[in-house]
Amino acid sequence: MFEKIKDAAIREVMADTSLDRAGRIARLTKLREDARAEQRMASEAPAVDDDGLNSRLRDVELALEHLGQDPSEEEGKGAATL
Repeated sequence: MFEKIKDAAIREVMADTSLDRAGRIARLTKLREDARAEQRMASEAPAVDDDGLNSRLRDVELALEHLGQDPSEEEGKGAATL
């Protein structure tokens, strides 16, 4: 499963044995929020290059799904959604 995840920060969270499931979900949720914020900022720029933002978000969502957390569960709860 982890071979599909290319982002080092996400792989690090998943490999961290000091974190329990809830701790991993909390850290991954924060990484997902950060990735979505970066996507929103990039979408406001005049010329947007996909410099890995989409793959990072997908990696976070894969990791959350692996932990049994539905990534779309948090969708629409914030002020800005994509």
